[in-house]
Amino acid sequence: MDLLESSCRVAFAALIHDLGKFAQRAEKSGASRFPRDKLDGNFTTYCPFREEGGYHSHHHAAWTALAFDELEDKFPDVINADCYPFASRKQGEDITDSLINAAAAHHKPDSFLQRIVAEADRTASGFEREEFEKYNTLEDKTDTGRNHFQARLLPLFEQLLQKKAEKAPDLKFRYPLKALSPAGIFPEKRELCEPSDDVKAQAEYKELWDAFVKGLEKIPASHRASWALWLDHFDSLWLAYTHAVPAATSFGVKPDVSLYDHSKATAALAVALWRHAHDAAGRGGEETVRDMWDPDAAEEKKYLLIQGDFFGIQDFIFAEGSQTNKNAAKLLRGRSFQVSLFSELAALKILETLELPPTSRILNAAGKFLIVAHNTPKVKEQLEEIRQEFNTWFLQHTFGLAGIGLAWEPARRIDFCGKHNEKSRFEELLQTLFESLEKTKYQRFDLCRRSDVVVRADFTHGVCKWQGKLPADGEAGGNDGGDSGKSCALSRDQLLIGKSLVQRTRVLVVRENDADRLHGDKCELPVFGYRIMFAEDRDVRGDFGALAASGALRRCWDFSLPQNMEAPLWDGCARRQINGCVPHFSQTFAGDFSKKQYGKEAAEEIKPGALKSFTHIACEDREPDTAPDAPPDRLQGQIALTVLKGDVDNLGTIFKEGLSGAEGQKPTFAKSASLSRQLDSFFSLYLPALCAEKYPDVYTVFAGGDDFFLIGPWLSTQKLAGRMAEEFSRYTAHNPELHFSAGMVMKKPGSPVYSLADEAEEALGRAKKNDGKNSFCLFAAVASWAQWSELERAEKELGRLEKHYKLSTGFLYSLLYLLDLSLKEDRHPEASIWRSGLAYNTARMLERRRRPPLTPAERRQAQREIADFLGGTGIAGLKQTFRIPLFNHLYRQRR
Repeated sequence: MDLLESSCRVAFAALIHDLGKFAQRAEKSGASRFPRDKLDGNFTTYCPFREEGGYHSHHHAAWTALAFDELEDKFPDVINADCYPFASRKQGEDITDSLINAAAAHHKPDSFLQRIVAEADRTASGFEREEFEKYNTLEDKTDTGRNHFQARLLPLFEQLLQKKAEKAPDLKFRYPLKALSPAGIFPEKRELCEPSDDVKAQAEYKELWDAFVKGLEKIPASHRASWALWLDHFDSLWLAYTHAVPAATSFGVKPDVSLYDHSKATAALAVALWRHAHDAAGRGGEETVRDMWDPDAAEEKKYLLIQGDFFGIQDFIFAEGSQTNKNAAKLLRGRSFQVSLFSELAALKILETLELPPTSRILNAAGKFLIVAHNTPKVKEQLEEIRQEFNTWFLQHTFGLAGIGLAWEPARRIDFCGKHNEKSRFEELLQTLFESLEKTKYQRFDLCRRSDVVVRADFTHGVCKWQGKLPADGEAGGNDGGDSGKSCALSRDQLLIGKSLVQRTRVLVVRENDADRLHGDKCELPVFGYRIMFAEDRDVRGDFGALAASGALRRCWDFSLPQNMEAPLWDGCARRQINGCVPHFSQTFAGDFSKKQYGKEAAEEIKPGALKSFTHIACEDREPDTAPDAPPDRLQGQIALTVLKGDVDNLGTIFKEGLSGAEGQKPTFAKSASLSRQLDSFFSLYLPALCAEKYPDVYTVFAGGDDFFLIGPWLSTQKLAGRMAEEFSRYTAHNPELHFSAGMVMKKPGSPVYSLADEAEEALGRAKKNDGKNSFCLFAAVASWAQWSELERAEKELGRLEKHYKLSTGFLYSLLYLLDLSLKEDRHPEASIWRSGLAYNTARMLERRRRPPLTPAERRQAQREIADFLGGTGIAGLKQTFRIPLFNHLYRQRR
């Protein structure tokens, strides 16, 4: 018996238990593609019967079975093959306990496996038994006034941190019923996307359902031989087409949790519940069924929540060596990708060691992951061994500069649901888990318990030129930049990754002993017993099909950027949002005038398709010189980078109070997972797509979870920051309590790598100190995002005045002194002299103007206009934030 395969089948049954909701809503109004007798038979088998009304309720359960039959040939064999723990026709078992019945009978459960799915379903929703029984008796209707065809998913963001719970009909936004795409994750006004009639509503579902079925056919057939590999693909497909489908349309609930998030939570809980019964209790059947529904069972700690966190991210990404700046852009992107990749591999190591399916990993974002397992002594022993393995690996290969911390906490059903009429304890569970992880960070590598040598270092070959704290290994790797033996495998892999991100779209993961079967761009360093290779989709479907069929291929991930803002994020392979925008020269780059802007040395490095260095990027905001006497090929504008670092404000409060701050709100496991996924999607999904489409010269060093770090041309990156603030407000349904702060610093392209992170972090800290946060810091000036448009208008007006009155460079620079002087006025009255200084400088500048000369009347008009803007709007009005438009204007004129 293969426990991993068996656990995957249980997960799949739970994941698709509400498949019927999707399929039923996709039916044409007033018609059905299934015979009436088949529908009636399924109603009898799977749907509760209401004696008082003489009808079957919860028809979607019957539709789950119907849809399963329709799609069965596209799934791994769940009928005739070994289907343990479910019944198999081939083995002549009672098909009452089949996988399809376990999935469809969750509202009318009878057998042990059916009860497993039903129990997980209600736990994910936060129902206690009495609530669940009541839920089973109510009709399919939401409290939005729409039925199950018409109702669209409510944004959680609109409801967060509100003192008074809004009734669903009063909420202004809904998610459009579209496949997952960068544009499709944004809520829209209710009147624009929530139909009021069934015909239009069902037509939208039909279009989405047809795309889902077609997408299912894209999963390579050879991958069905491995349940875990196939289920990982299906999980991404399910996300792509059900992220905006509301899970609940009855019990008078707000439809604010997607079918995907509810299904994913149900699958994870079902597997943990089944494995606990299988591994710990060693029993099944009626005895276990009775125990499951016994009130005392709610107190039994059957679940184990496992959280992992990559610590030391900044030290890892921004480490320096003698040659770091030479390939800084490629190294930073490779290291950032490694953070996400190592976190994925750490989660995979835990899943495979505990023989859990990919759906048991609920979250993985920004180096953090959450896994739901079964709580047994054996599992805890295995986790301790894995923790030691992680520690050993990071000590050996990073000297402890980075690592992955693990923490776990047992949980009861009551921790997810709470007792009847009692506040849920789920928040307390998450807080306890968070505190355990924080404690683990301060005990990293168990150094206080060790008396031996922590790690032996061999610097025979000197230090790695890319990471000066690690020893070179003397090996001649293909990615060491032509200086053989002066690097380490970790750095060479980082360079390989940095190159592969623009040339490949897939990551293949095999166990270390199968690495010889990989031929291509393969990383040198084994990670937690796995080897990594980069490939194209055609390779996965062709050359590596046999690798999948044999079971050697453990995972295959699509990390490609979206083709455009509207394109569904599904191409037949499990997706991971771990890539970012990587500036590179197009394959058709012609050179000529554009090539001259980079300077002779940087221009020699230009090749079609090659990555852009920081030097190239720093030149991208230069423009043709507008001076009348300028040569046609002369450029103006500062050669510089802007480093942009930011994160969401008050994140702890959002998760601690956001889901329960208003009266009547109740946090649930699925709802919490949904909020985390949606918050991450803005930064890991939308932001890289936005950069690729509108800001292609901005490097996404990392973006995910609640934070981001970008490096790009000095002015374009500023504009991107303003666009991000605007888009984040739209993404969060314009909830004034949800916002982020950011720090920006302007740097030369040759600046030390670590200084980029340090100074950006310092700027972010200053922005966070602003009242209410929701701010940015640039040129040492702090402003709220609400001021962004005002500052842009000021810069535009400054440019107009400079052009119209030919303001001299010296005069503009004198404004910086006068601005600094004005900021001292409150403490030093004599500083008020700045006003007379401005008047004097303006008069002198206008007097010296010769071409064309101004009449006295024109000069007085100019004096008033310049003084009103620079002295009134600028220095006195914008105060210290006037630095921003002033510096931007000056830097744009640099020659």
